[in-house]
This record gives sequence, structure tokens and C-alpha cells, in this order.
Amino acid sequence: MAKAIHNPLPRQVRDRDVIHDIDGRVFVTLGHIQPQDRILSFLKYIPDPQGDWCSGKTKYKRVFWGDVDSVALGMSLVPPSYLIDDLHFGTRLLELPRQAVGKYFSPELRLEEIMQEGPSDELEAGAKHLAEVIHDTLGIPYERIGVTGSISWKAHNPGRSDINMNVYGFKESWLLQEGYDEIVEQNICTHLKEVTDRGSVVSRLAERLPDLPSTSLEQMLRRRRELCVDERCIGVMPVLLPTQAPIQHGREHYASIGEAPLTVNMEIEDAKYGIFMPAIYEGTSKPTKATQGVMVTRIMVYDGTFRGLLQPGDRVEVTGVLQKVRPDSKGHGRTKEESYQIMVGTKNGFGSEFIRLVEPSV
Repeated sequence: MAKAIHNPLPRQVRDRDVIHDIDGRVFVTLGHIQPQDRILSFLKYIPDPQGDWCSGKTKYKRVFWGDVDSVALGMSLVPPSYLIDDLHFGTRLLELPRQAVGKYFSPELRLEEIMQEGPSDELEAGAKHLAEVIHDTLGIPYERIGVTGSISWKAHNPGRSDINMNVYGFKESWLLQEGYDEIVEQNICTHLKEVTDRGSVVSRLAERLPDLPSTSLEQMLRRRRELCVDERCIGVMPVLLPTQAPIQHGREHYASIGEAPLTVNMEIEDAKYGIFMPAIYEGTSKPTKATQGVMVTRIMVYDGTFRGLLQPGDRVEVTGVLQKVRPDSKGHGRTKEESYQIMVGTKNGFGSEFIRLVEPSV
């Protein structure tokens, strides 16, 4: 397979960008709350002669599989300078120093290359076809669509790789989120994935989240919109542009109150940032003994299972880590005063943090 092209590192990265460090390790950026001088990310592949992925003449082994063990493994495989006690999040995270970046791959330019030169295999053809469907049906510019994952750095294997794509921008992301039915109605080559087709997914999630009843999980997953094109289901991730991020890194500081997850009932009032990573849902809870008498007004979610599944008017039960949110010394936080949130998707709480829909709005 041809050697992957790479592009200059932008001043600000976005969620799901792909980066190689100077030693060839492959990282994926995590979320829209990004520091200025480092890159919050997770290690996904490492060079390995026995690996199953190949780009150019180098083989790679996958080390990230979506669970906390692979996150911990990834943190153990990087230089100590990549790990930092992040004052915004109040925990130790993998944040790649910008000076350690060897290559950056632009998902938009990779898609542009495929569109201009033509696809070299069925995966690239699928990405091209979906981009055309999204553009022609919803009017989303090609410049706001990208192909990420292993295709972005030409390490994909048609026999085992998936197609992963991004749509960039708040407006464009919501056009897609609200346009799935229109896409299916206007394109006979497309359909939405049914809940009945997710049996293996539900089984894996039920095993990972033993305290969440499978019926509750299925109820929420009915809201998941997954598009299949030419009988292949393709993940499309909404991604905010850096200037659109609702929370700037360092403008808030999170301090966990206790280590064990607790459960809070909330009514969702605002979910406009719920389709992004991290998903942010705003609402209200009643002060309880479990929350030490404080009202929780926000859920922040780093577990992709619960991204994009809530809407205003929903009553939910959320289990996660209670955190005090403090704006910086200049009051630049999303709120000007101290507030409280529940964080879902922490390393320590993996498998015991989740959201359950108690009463849907519709």
C-alpha cells in the first residue's frame, strides 16, 4: 500500500485527529477540550513487526480496544513526558507534547485525495460514496467531511478494517443528526441500522455494564442513528471546530468529590452539545444526601456509548463521579460560579458509570 501522506500540525487539533509521534506510535485525539501546548489523546497503535496493520513498509500492532485496560496499557507504553497531571480535569492523562509530533494526518485532505484520485479499494470507495450522499442530500460541503481511522494514514486492511468518518462544525453536525431519515428516503443504497442488528453490541455492553439492565440499554440504543451504505455500516462522528468548543481547556477545574460513583436523578434541559465528544448535557437534579446537598447541573460524558442519546425533557438516572466545577481565576468557565457535574467515563469508574433513561421526553 502507498506510503501515507501527512500534513502540517494545525495550531489547534480536533477530536479524532490521527497523529504519529517521532517514534512512530499512533495516537487519536480525544475530545474538544484540548490544551494549547499538548494533545489530549490515547495510544492506538505501535510499530510491531508482527502487527496486522501496515502503512508503507512498517507494520503496526493495535493496543487500544476501547476498555480501561487498553488505556492503561497505552499509558505504560509512552515516555513519561507524555503523562501529565492535568489541572483542568484533575487527573493524570496522556497528553502528547506538540514537539513530540512526527506526523499529522488531516481527515479532510485524505478524503479530498480519495475524491480526486479515485478509491484504491472497497473501503475508500465506501468513504467516497458516503461523502457524496451526505453532500448531495444535505448540502454539507466536502470541506466539512473527513475520513479518519486507519484509512486516514493508509494503514487500513479491507479484510478487517472499518470505515470511520467525521463531519465538522456545529451546524453541519446537526444537519446530519437531523437528516438521517432524509438520507434514507432519498438514497436507495442506504438504510439505518436497526436495534435488532445490534445484538452483539448489546451483549458486549451488557457485560461491560452489569448494573445497567439490558432492556434499559436497548431502550437508549433505539435512539442511535447509524447509517449503512451499500450494506456496510459506517460510523460518522460529529466534530466541533476548535472555535466552537463550549469549554476551553484551563478555563475550568474539576475536583472529584469521593472516588466511588454515585447515582443522581436529573431532568435534561439542554443537549445541543450531547452529540459531540465529550458529550455535555445540562439540566437539574434535586439536592440529596448522596450529592452532599448540592444540585448537579451538568453531565459530562467521555463514554461514547451514551453520546447523542439524550434530549431535552428526558428524566434520567446517571451514575458517575461527582465533581466540583470551578471557573478559572478570571471567571472564564462555562458558568461564572462554582457548580457541580457528574462525570461518566472515568478510568477508575469503567464499568460502573452509565446513564439510564427513566422517562423519555417523547
